[in-house]
Amino acid sequence: MQYTIKSTATIYTQQLANFLIQTIKSHWLFIVILTVGIFARIWDFNNVPPGLNPDEASIGVEAYYLYKFGMDRNGISYPVHLISWGSGQNALYAYMIIPFIVLRGLTTEAIRLPMIVSGILSLPLMYYVGKRLFGIKYALVAMFFMAISPWHIVNTRWAVESNILPFIFLTGFAFFLAASNNGRWFIPASACFALCLYAYGTAYVAIPIFMVLGISAVVYLKKIETKYIISGLLLFFLFALPIILFVIINTFKLDAIHIGSVTVPRLPVEARYESLAVVFEKSPVNAVVNNLAIMLNLLWKQEDNFAWNFVEPFGYFYKLTFPLVVIGFFFLTISFKSGEENIFERWLLFSWIISSIFIGIVHPVNLTRINLIFIPILFCLVICLIEFNKRIKYIFPGALVILFCAFILFTLAYHGDTYQKRADEVFNAGIIPAIEYANENTSSLICISEQTRFAYIYILLVKNFHPSEYLDRIEWLLPSAHPLDPARSPRALGSFRFRLSDCIEEPNAVFVLKLKETPPNLEINYKIRKFTKYQVYLPKIAP
Repeated sequence: MQYTIKSTATIYTQQLANFLIQTIKSHWLFIVILTVGIFARIWDFNNVPPGLNPDEASIGVEAYYLYKFGMDRNGISYPVHLISWGSGQNALYAYMIIPFIVLRGLTTEAIRLPMIVSGILSLPLMYYVGKRLFGIKYALVAMFFMAISPWHIVNTRWAVESNILPFIFLTGFAFFLAASNNGRWFIPASACFALCLYAYGTAYVAIPIFMVLGISAVVYLKKIETKYIISGLLLFFLFALPIILFVIINTFKLDAIHIGSVTVPRLPVEARYESLAVVFEKSPVNAVVNNLAIMLNLLWKQEDNFAWNFVEPFGYFYKLTFPLVVIGFFFLTISFKSGEENIFERWLLFSWIISSIFIGIVHPVNLTRINLIFIPILFCLVICLIEFNKRIKYIFPGALVILFCAFILFTLAYHGDTYQKRADEVFNAGIIPAIEYANENTSSLICISEQTRFAYIYILLVKNFHPSEYLDRIEWLLPSAHPLDPARSPRALGSFRFRLSDCIEEPNAVFVLKLKETPPNLEINYKIRKFTKYQVYLPKIAP
């Protein structure tokens, strides 16, 4: 058995290496596009975006605790889904961070590196999928579109855990395409699709729909041997079982389950998949109509209300391109009737689009929640331009030149002062070095700005409390409320305070405040140190 596993792994590795070697030798343009894509994702990586979003800090703390103590910050042993703020946080990315924390420590760089690596690896995957769908020319253009995609660049440079879903799905999709030639690839494809369920809650909707549509095509076209289909589905079920149990436990309010050291937790409050899904609404039909309107408006305008998701005015793919995407989707659908080649591959792409659309039907979406749709959107855009080029001479090279110029403008804007000012605010730029400085220079109380939501997560990131110490020492403003309510506000954590009024009577208190804030004790003479969006007020009389 062990020999068989090693042999299979060797075959997979060798086939992948041969594909990469042939690609590099045959296509210099592949190298150019890959270089452009890597540059867009790593240039000034340590500074853009600045700071660390609370969700990034949260997933980093969870990963550190899992590595160091074998439990998350709520004391849960190896959970399949994190409790986090109370209503849950997806766990897969936390486990992916652990090797980087081992190598780099609990730093912003370590938290974000797995995401940026996945973004770079997505480029050759995009090429492979494009080649299987329509050929080399299509593959290079699809890879180029991903390389310059504002959505993909922005979302692979910061580490909200849900951003990993498109990469995991794309990997599984590539394996699924390979399975039409060698059925063994359906097994790792199934494993990837199961892992998607741990990457982001929207996969609870998309993955079952995609699997049903995809396997229907497999059976109808007889593309994969039955033994590989059965093996893949068994592996999918085995990998997916813990998250299925998680949904059952939290939907029906059952007790948590412990499988050895692994925990299927019961969340203390309503899970986010319940609070957002139409099936839990009082009027599901009205919710569906409303969700469809939100999705169409989002796809048309290419922006939402969150500065971390897009750069004005470029949207997810340079504005005004959504009509071309719709036309490309039309060409994709009529290709089934025309009897063109690669019907199986095209059907899988169609299935990807349909399963992504259902996310927007079930949930009110933003650019993060609908992130699974953007890769097939790029494929549809390529289809449209290639079809147009067959009918209108020179439109294709002209479009590529225009898009590359737009990419240059986007890059300048993304790294420019205007966006950086927006990013400084939403990523709390400066709060971590400010807390570190305050902690190193006083043994008294440290009071954190009330304007910083979830500021206590940065304390955990800096101080690295043991989970039991954190749970014992944190005090909440509303003790009558559930201690893990996602809307909870902390009052104190050790020597840290989160209400300025709690520090008025302490003359040696140090304040970590936003730039326009001032300490309540104005009569005290402070030494002031600035850290981007924050200032530390250190009393000169402090020991």
